[in-house]
Amino acid sequence: MKIKFVHLESEAFLTDLDYIVMSHAERSVYCTLIFYLTSNNGKCEYKPLALSKLCHCENVEEFEEIWQGISKKFQTRNGAIKHKRVTKELRRAKKFIQAKRRAGLKGAEKRWHSHSTVVTKERKGEVIEKESKDTPYSNTSGQSSSFSSSARPHLQALHFNEALNGMIKPRNQSDRTCFRNITTWLLSECASGRFNNEIFSRVLDYAKEASGGRKPAAVFITLLKKELGYRPGK
Repeated sequence: MKIKFVHLESEAFLTDLDYIVMSHAERSVYCTLIFYLTSNNGKCEYKPLALSKLCHCENVEEFEEIWQGISKKFQTRNGAIKHKRVTKELRRAKKFIQAKRRAGLKGAEKRWHSHSTVVTKERKGEVIEKESKDTPYSNTSGQSSSFSSSARPHLQALHFNEALNGMIKPRNQSDRTCFRNITTWLLSECASGRFNNEIFSRVLDYAKEASGGRKPAAVFITLLKKELGYRPGK
């Protein structure tokens, strides 16, 4: 999980006695390492040459001299550097993201459930209100992945949309809307009987194939048009 934002309290720096007595060079290296650890999952290897370049030191000797003055602010074990406060803030940020993701999935599942009911009504002229009591989606030892043909279509659509956004990162709101439209189209085509539920896995294979290109979203759409006859806006 890539953490892009954490809490950095300016007061925590300015009231830290160790930081107050640091020289200008020590502060520069200290803050640079803090920022690097924050963006590198909380740790980095202790490689003086690489770190001296990262911190814009004149040479390795200068970095090592500065490091001697600030090393007590870090934890170094097995050749890796960590910082207690950075680790704490990254852990807090991860918990926050996970909580938001769970809330988002719960809301998305509710929306997709509502949408699938409408699509089914439009396509078949009726609403399927319940499934067979012996549906294979129940928690049995033989349950397969989220994209198996036995899963409820609206749940497959939910997990599909989440997986698609993970494979091809949306660059903007337009991409996100496009992916939602594709998911809606697949759901409606399944309801009409044109596709079965295995189509979600097949389309994710297209997404994986397209993800390595320079314009993955465009390549992905092209594959859908060519292989499945997808027409945006239809």
